[in-house]
Amino acid sequence: MVLILGLVSLQAQPILGARNTSLGSGGTAYISDVEATFWNPANLAITDQSGRWHLQVGSIGILYEPVLSSGAAGRQFFNFTDSYFPPNPNTTGITSEQRQTILDQNYAGKDLLSQHQSRADILLGGAVWQGKDKAFSIAARARYGSRIEVGRGWYDQNFTTLENSSVRNFQLTQQRNHLYEFSVGYAQSFTFVNGWFSGVNELYIGISPKLVLAGPSLNFSYDAKYFKSGDNQNTLLTDQFTYSSTGKYSRSVDDYRSNPNARQAIQNNYDRNYSIDNTGYGMGVDFGLTYLIPLGKKLPSVGEDDGVINRSIRVSFSINDIGFVRYTDDPMQISTPRDSLIVTKQQSAARSMFIGADGQYINYFDSANKLPNPLLAAQKNNLDNYTALLPSSINTGILLELKRIKLMGDLTLGLRNTAFTSTKLALHLGLEARPHPNVPIRTGARLAAGIPTHLSMGTGIETQHWDFNVGAQILFRSKTFTTDFGGGAFAGIELHL
Repeated sequence: MVLILGLVSLQAQPILGARNTSLGSGGTAYISDVEATFWNPANLAITDQSGRWHLQVGSIGILYEPVLSSGAAGRQFFNFTDSYFPPNPNTTGITSEQRQTILDQNYAGKDLLSQHQSRADILLGGAVWQGKDKAFSIAARARYGSRIEVGRGWYDQNFTTLENSSVRNFQLTQQRNHLYEFSVGYAQSFTFVNGWFSGVNELYIGISPKLVLAGPSLNFSYDAKYFKSGDNQNTLLTDQFTYSSTGKYSRSVDDYRSNPNARQAIQNNYDRNYSIDNTGYGMGVDFGLTYLIPLGKKLPSVGEDDGVINRSIRVSFSINDIGFVRYTDDPMQISTPRDSLIVTKQQSAARSMFIGADGQYINYFDSANKLPNPLLAAQKNNLDNYTALLPSSINTGILLELKRIKLMGDLTLGLRNTAFTSTKLALHLGLEARPHPNVPIRTGARLAAGIPTHLSMGTGIETQHWDFNVGAQILFRSKTFTTDFGGGAFAGIELHL
């Protein structure tokens, strides 16, 4: 059994696990257990552990990129849970000092937009069987993701001067998804003779088709900005809005449009209890390739006394979540076209921070009385079923394994901005060293433009028949030279039989 609880960061990271959390959130060439079913299924056939059967149950991983950090790990966890429940004024309300801290940490220099993600992955159960040149896996997981983008204008009363104009940005974007997946993985190895290295090399190809059930979904983008240009004292407001949702998110907006009482709409549709609310169904596939060059000796076979590969170079590629979801339960799509008008009064800064809590966007739009309310301005309700793509991503990785030392690097890229992925290219670097054969020491970093650097570390106990791992991460903001506790990961028992 594996129990993993972590607070980590990602860009297009296909899974949240204890090992890759400690290694800078990479692992395209490294991860080879049940989790590889959802990341790089080609690695399922690589013998990194002794035994033919590898079992995992109950693995949990958590991600949290806070708007306003807390120095205490326990408080950070409750900040994470608050973002998945209805908004609480005691946790979202901010003072003028806290507002300035938010500006300093998230909008350094002339930045107009900040981005924050939170996510939870639960590996409900999984197993891998490895044969001589092939492997099969079966796994089920639930994952929840939320991604928000918040314009500087919500916190800053002042205009930001750019090259040709001054701007106050009131953009507000949120994407939230709940996905439940059942996947079956298959990997096959192919042997090649390479004159550059002694012995033979292996090409591993893997594929994992999956069925997907979707919980409530939310995807909206409000693009509103104030502009001032040159000596012109007039203030121009431009705005545009697109919105799609299912389940409780649609019902709450429908209530609000019928009776514009934000508090009542939130109370009627959201609570602090969890329930599976299936709003759609779909299918997808994960695909991966790994080219493995053994160093020092031939490739071992499963079942040999020394059947574990521990000296190699691996180059990997995976493409994940290629597929779709068809939403059928309470679908809603509304929008407003881009509009421009001259205004004499401006919206003041918000008195609360936007963390993406359930229904908080309704309250935010309702409270912004100097901005057009996009939820009420939209004239037409499209209630037809609609289809959305899964959060696809591309991942590449390289691993150099020298028995007790592993060096790795990954590049990850989301094909679209979603609750789980970002289109910002991220570099992941990791190092694993074993001062004792059963005790790994791991460290890593994740680098991406415009977001904090993530530094990680971890350790564990890994024996012939069971593993236990633990890790932690901190956020480093290079523009302000500040650090925050980013989270940790804890793993129970993984069995190898």
